Amino acid sequence: MKNIEDIYKNIGSQLNDSIDSSWDKIELNIECSDKYIGTNAKYQINGEWKNALNLALNRETKIDLIKFHNSAKELHFAQWNKAIYTLEKNGHFDMTFEWDQALQDEWDNA
Repeated sequence: MKNIEDIYKNIGSQLNDSIDSSWDKIELNIECSDKYIGTNAKYQINGEWKNALNLALNRETKIDLIKFHNSAKELHFAQWNKAIYTLEKNGHFDMTFEWDQALQDEWDNA
């Protein structure tokens, strides 16, 4: 498994490469379980969010995220099943993680 810094860089690169129009900020929402990963992305320009960013993370990055998700406890990282990756045009990025019990219950009952 790659370290989280490499995963951050790969996501940022793929987000930047996925958009050919002007943008100020891109937000990638991630839902992840031990076997599943889903994403959707949107971008902002001049303070207005656009909801149509066609992005498919490459297979390697998806696998790395699932591995990171599955090893969170071993890495002394908080358990998570949702994450938001935000990339600004100037290269600054942030990634936040959260646990959504209702989402986990939905997956467990599927």
